Amino acid sequence: AGIGVSLVGSFFMMVVVLVLSLPIGVAASIYLEEFAPKNRLTDLIEVNISNLAAVPSIVFGILGLAVFINFFGVPRSTPLVAAMVLTLMTLPTIIIASRAALKSVPPSIREAALGVGASKMQTVTHHVLPLALPGMLTGTIIGMAQALGETAPLLMIGMVAFIVDVPQGFFDPSTVLPVQVYLWADSPERAFVEKTSAAIMVLLAFLLTMNLL
Repeated sequence: AGIGVSLVGSFFMMVVVLVLSLPIGVAASIYLEEFAPKNRLTDLIEVNISNLAAVPSIVFGILGLAVFINFFGVPRSTPLVAAMVLTLMTLPTIIIASRAALKSVPPSIREAALGVGASKMQTVTHHVLPLALPGMLTGTIIGMAQALGETAPLLMIGMVAFIVDVPQGFFDPSTVLPVQVYLWADSPERAFVEKTSAAIMVLLAFLLTMNLL
């Protein structure tokens, strides 16, 4: 009845989510906002990104089960497969927030950089991106906080089992804090009332620590 397995599992999962979602989300938003030609294809992509942000999380769980586990053969119930599913879920949030941050950078910054001979890539890398980064990181934190609290997609990919050993890496079977809370809240024994409350407090402390970092 310990919380070590789910705590370590949540940590591994969030590390992979950050490593996958931040570079992909920032790169996609920079391309769409700064480099992509404005045509029907990019309009379609933008609409689909907005639609994906509203898709129920359990749908991403079914997608992860069908694609990552059944098709690509990623090990079940591991932090890696959980992070891949949650990355898909958080990417739309990060892309939308990052694009809003890029839009908020004044056009005069871009014009000044281009006027003194900087290329488009240098303008974006050296001037626009540093100014937009705080907004992008805010979007990333919102996306990761949303991912940390998700249970439904993780139940779909088999993280509902009782795991005895603390995971040593990203490929070891694991569970995560929200699933642990869900399982304990469902237990009929009286003692699990206190355990559930304690697990919720640990989950909130984990979230606050992540946001502070």
